[in-house]
Amino acid sequence: RLFHCGGEVLPGLPLIAAGIKEGSPLTMVVTVASRVVTASSDGIARIWNPETGGCLQTLGAVGSESQSAMQDSRLWAGRKMISATFSPNGKFVLSASVDCTATIWRVQSGELVHTLGGHRRRLRSAVFSPDSALVVTTSDERTAKIWNVGSGECVLELQGHRYGVNSAVFSPDGAMV
Repeated sequence: RLFHCGGEVLPGLPLIAAGIKEGSPLTMVVTVASRVVTASSDGIARIWNPETGGCLQTLGAVGSESQSAMQDSRLWAGRKMISATFSPNGKFVLSASVDCTATIWRVQSGELVHTLGGHRRRLRSAVFSPDSALVVTTSDERTAKIWNVGSGECVLELQGHRYGVNSAVFSPDGAMV
């Protein structure tokens, strides 16, 4: 991360466009990952300590306090996860599954926040916007959907591809997909 005059310079923004002149003082902050998230075909996402290799948290596990309502492992059997990622603010994990859903989890508690359902075919990707307020999911049904993280509601469906949509990402400033 790069800072100038107390404000963060957006990733991908040329320094000149940010109003930074030659010789201006800049501060670069480099962070090392303190956690890693993985997704598995068993329907479980795990948060790991990358230094020790220890599992810090399990998301989607039957019998965990965060999933106490899910008493039967068969409920997760069809939720093979294809990906998992942290939100840029570090508060959430987003997992995508072959059952046509994406799931938002609260990192601090492991609580399932929202299940984003609405695609009719297998998901291909799911990612957060740079401000962690939106999610975009893509699927084999030739669409991408934009979701509100706070409400779990689909706010926009992007249509027009001839084939399944393999991936989508937000621009660094979050203004485009």
